[in-house]
Amino acid sequence: MFRDGYADGEPVPVGSQELPPRKAIAITAVVLVGFFVIDGSYVWAEDPPTWQLAAALLGFVLILVLQLGHSFARLFPHLTRYRYATWLLQGLLAYLPMMQFGVAWCGMTVFLTASAVLVFPAAVGWLLFGLCVAGDFVLFKHFGLNWFDTVYGVVEAVLIPLVVIGLSRMSSMIVQLHRSRAELAHLAVDGERLRFARDLHDVLGYSLSAVSLKCELAYRLLTDAPSKAREELVEVLGTSRKALADVRSVSRGYREMSLSGEADAAVSMLAAAGIRADVRYDCGQLPGPVDTALAAVLREGLTNMLRHSKAEHCVIRAEVQDATVRLSLANDGVGRTSRTARSVADGGLAVLQRQIGAFGGTLRHLPDADAWFRVEAVVPLSEPARAASASRSARRVAPDGDAAAGQVCESRQADMVPRAAAAIAFAVLVGYFVAMSVKALPYEPGPARFAAVEVWFLGALGLQLAQSFHWRLPWSAWWAGTPGCVALGLQVVLQFVPFLLFGKDWLGLSGFVAGSALLVLPAAAAWPVFAAVIASDTVALYAVGTVTQEIIYDSAYDVICALVVFGLTRMAQLANELHWSRAEIARLAVITERLRFARDLHDLLGFSLSAITLKCELVRRLAEDKPVQAQEELTEVLRITRQALADVRSVAGGTHRMSLSAEAESATAMLAGVGIAASVRLECGELPADVDTVLATLLREGLTNVLRHSKAKQCTITAERAGDAVRLQLVNDGVDGTDTSVLDSSGGGSGIGNLHTRVAAVGGHLTAGACADGWFELSAEVGLEPAAA
Repeated sequence: MFRDGYADGEPVPVGSQELPPRKAIAITAVVLVGFFVIDGSYVWAEDPPTWQLAAALLGFVLILVLQLGHSFARLFPHLTRYRYATWLLQGLLAYLPMMQFGVAWCGMTVFLTASAVLVFPAAVGWLLFGLCVAGDFVLFKHFGLNWFDTVYGVVEAVLIPLVVIGLSRMSSMIVQLHRSRAELAHLAVDGERLRFARDLHDVLGYSLSAVSLKCELAYRLLTDAPSKAREELVEVLGTSRKALADVRSVSRGYREMSLSGEADAAVSMLAAAGIRADVRYDCGQLPGPVDTALAAVLREGLTNMLRHSKAEHCVIRAEVQDATVRLSLANDGVGRTSRTARSVADGGLAVLQRQIGAFGGTLRHLPDADAWFRVEAVVPLSEPARAASASRSARRVAPDGDAAAGQVCESRQADMVPRAAAAIAFAVLVGYFVAMSVKALPYEPGPARFAAVEVWFLGALGLQLAQSFHWRLPWSAWWAGTPGCVALGLQVVLQFVPFLLFGKDWLGLSGFVAGSALLVLPAAAAWPVFAAVIASDTVALYAVGTVTQEIIYDSAYDVICALVVFGLTRMAQLANELHWSRAEIARLAVITERLRFARDLHDLLGFSLSAITLKCELVRRLAEDKPVQAQEELTEVLRITRQALADVRSVAGGTHRMSLSAEAESATAMLAGVGIAASVRLECGELPADVDTVLATLLREGLTNVLRHSKAKQCTITAERAGDAVRLQLVNDGVDGTDTSVLDSSGGGSGIGNLHTRVAAVGGHLTAGACADGWFELSAEVGLEPAAA
């Protein structure tokens, strides 16, 4: 039946793309059929001829089909364009049969009332809703119902449409929330790419431009002033080495951060700097976004301390108290320079202050009474507090641009989904309480007896609200265990003990008990208990002397009530969890983009900058003795520099495409330029774009390591088809005396990890290690069938 991710005790699938429509349709159809069974019992009680029963059944089926079409437009897409006409047809089916069946057919008007809101714009729909309810009141008076039945009928005329609207609208709202989450993730990634572009411009743009200009100057000086050219080349070497270090730093900085990891790294960092460190971390597992933000605060604080102060002692504390995490970083270097506070305030911590504020926290950085400089971040761990502050922060950021404003509007719209879902569920539960209270009036229990019945009803309603909305309270995890089952037991007591006290005056709310069983118990036990509760209530009604038609009505009503309680509660809970997962989805999308960026930055620019450094060294040695050859090498350096600038733009935009054949051609020239004999053989033909890019990246990274870490004299590059796969091999004789290579080392940086990740992403596998003949081999094999498909 209707589980929405909770079937068989499974968790909510918040990562799924869309709420499965068949489940929403199924529960709505079951509820509608239940209402038809109730109204059908009244038609059947009139003992009409067979042909009239058949006509009534046909009318039920037509109304059911029309209602499902109004509730779920995608179910009958061709009818959607005629929705106003189908609503009028539903109206005819709701009112005309009353000429034959009288008041027994009045229950069909509630579906017309619900469809008015589902079909028409809100202003018109709710106006028609009110008119339909007023029309029901007129009908009840026309058919001469007493005031008890009239009041009960009006309550039902409001409650049942709300149930149908709730089931229909909540499923569509959750679908919209899924889509808004995807859009939010895209916006977050776009924003991160923009930040990448800024960082690359700041970090690498100047360096690469300086390398290009100085290489051009050196080129012109080589013939007439070789010594001057050598001086320029020395500066080029310094710039290129700094740029390569910046690439590694930026690449590491974009990987996911954790506060515990940064705290561990701080110990060794401070020790290397000769600063006495006192570090205490007692936070346990923090929420992902908070963990990353605090890690960034610690990293930035340490960076500023090492850069701007002359600290000798540093104290780092991270702890959780009263649902709040507190990070403090203090050092004794503030008294030696007044620039520290200004540097920190004007630097990265100013940006981080806004990020911490987005989580409902605060970030302070100032000297304290002991003449120490202190950075302190405090963030609440409760989601509501973080969400409220995030909303305020979003409103402050909105004026910065259209994209930000769009995010704010989307956030406000999505915020309404869990609120509306909870409001609908709450209104329906209270509506059931009111309906059953009104229904008890015709039994004339007397004031005292009626008050006692209402007390039991209120107890049942209170327990049901706790069962349905416990997840909105701080003690939700506690309630989900034994307390929830204990509350279910109390609901059973409140449902069946009053039969002994009040007899026929007690109708109870067994639908609440059966619905709570579906909410609290595992699936294997929930449905048997559901059936047992309904059956027990039916037996109890019979035992206290309730008439047969009332037993049929109440039993069907209880089944409907249980399914509505279960369905609306689950959908409200799912809407809430999806809402809170939006930030996590966006964070994971940004992390994925950061990792892609880090890999691309390392793989693309690492090779280019290593080649620039090596060739500039070669040109410096050739400048005085072989100026013509030096100019040729400088021409190649300029080409590589321009390519590196293009790579910077492609990495930031996420649009880069690499070619294995182009990389192999470039590798031949590069290896020859540094005196390595190269043998290249490509016999793999045209490759799929993703495979071509991955293998080109593999070749570039492998050559980078050959140039940077080995003393190779020979290198062989081979790419060939092997059945339904392509195999790339890069072999060189540069293995060191330990028969290992930096690329094969577990601690040798990010290159091998990046390559494993990239090759695995296209369904291949990577091997790296020393061969029997003492050479080192890097090999990757990728299947072509999945890519071609």
